Parts: sequence; C-alpha cells; structure tokens
Amino acid sequence: MSRFLVYTAMSLDGYIADEKGDVHWLESFERDEYGYDGFMGSVGSILMGRVTCDQLLGFGEWPYEGLPVLVWSGGEVHGLPDGVQSWSGDMEGTVSKLEELAGDRDVWILGGASVIQAFVWAGKVHRMDLFVVPVLLGGGVRLFGPEDGEPMLLKLDNVQAYANGVVQMTYTTRME
Repeated sequence: MSRFLVYTAMSLDGYIADEKGDVHWLESFERDEYGYDGFMGSVGSILMGRVTCDQLLGFGEWPYEGLPVLVWSGGEVHGLPDGVQSWSGDMEGTVSKLEELAGDRDVWILGGASVIQAFVWAGKVHRMDLFVVPVLLGGGVRLFGPEDGEPMLLKLDNVQAYANGVVQMTYTTRME
C-alpha cells in the first residue's frame, strides 16, 4: 500500500505562496537539494490542484515527465502534458486512483494548500516534510488554515538545519 506524503516549503510565518500566489521568494534557496532526489525516487504518483498545475505549466518544461499526475479539480483541465490527467473524484476515489497509479511506491500530495489540507484533515497523509524558509511574507496562501474539529497530533521524526537557514521538519501522523 502506498504512503501519502507532503513535501513542501513554507515561509517562517506559514505561507506557501505570497498574496499573488507567487513562489518566486523561494528562488534564492533553490541551490540546495534538500533530499529532493531521494524523495522523488520513492514517488510513484503525484496529486496537485489546478492552480498548482497552471503555475508549473507557466514555468516552462514540465518537471514530472514520466510520473503519473492527477490534477484534482472541479472541472475538466485541458492542455495537460502526457501522463497528466484531469481528475474530479471524491476523496476515496482519488485515494484509490493514486494508489493504483503509484503501485508499491509513494504518493506525493504536492499542493496547493487546499489539496494538502483536504488530505491532512481527512487523515490520509502519512508523513510531512516541511521546509521552513527564513522569509517573512506577511500574507499570502497559508499552508494550514483554520479547521473545525479536534487538534491533530503529529510525531516529530527529524529536524535538519541547512547552512542557508532552511529547516526541514519531518512529521509522521499517528496512523503509522
């Protein structure tokens, strides 16, 4: 069975994008690898929302060629690269489809925030690698917004500090 993983950067004040939805504030921190290659070696499928997909398409060359990707959206998304499917299934149908696509490998819940939040609060995420970047944005798209219900307890498994001030925190949920 596949594990569902979050691997994302956020500002010190908890934002994954600025008020315009832009992530250019991450550019000066892209020189380091942060274990990305090893992480990607475990990934068998990716889930993202339409806004994230549109943003990635705007960067030029598609970065996930060869990996099956679902774009979770309320409507049909056109003009997608090979291996990328528009998807509008419910949570359980989406989980099943991602597991089918991933085989015995992991599923990356790439983003955006609403997609990550939906999977976290539904109890579907096994591990989160959060990269806290030493930037204060003061506003934008929060990784975690308000949620009704009980607090979710996580287990801190690892902390890695990088020379450029980025701190990686790896959490597992209680489902493991």
